[in-house]
Amino acid sequence: MKTNRVRASRVLSAKDLKMRADENITDIISRFLVTAEGVVAHWVEYGKGALLFVMAPCDDRSGAFYIYDRKQGNFWLLELADGVFGGYSRREMRRKIHDFRLLDFAENPARLIPIRQS
Repeated sequence: MKTNRVRASRVLSAKDLKMRADENITDIISRFLVTAEGVVAHWVEYGKGALLFVMAPCDDRSGAFYIYDRKQGNFWLLELADGVFGGYSRREMRRKIHDFRLLDFAENPARLIPIRQS
């Protein structure tokens, strides 16, 4: 896997949402969606993490990919090295999941490369 093709920014944690990382994942993700004012268009869950494709309501080109790290309790926004800024459509979603092997990150969030923030 080309690890430089996907980078990640931590956006929220379960603690930020006033929850514990060991609480029910459905409850944690539901609270994240309320906070983000988004709707989940796709959700794949593994033992260590989950891949979410989240969209703004009524905006067909607003999709963004997130990984939830169940152990650390962190939500990560994924940045794909494809030159697209501003979101993806549902039609593009499956292709991006495949091309960038996003399920690998949901299976093991430790593979994420954090973007250094100043």
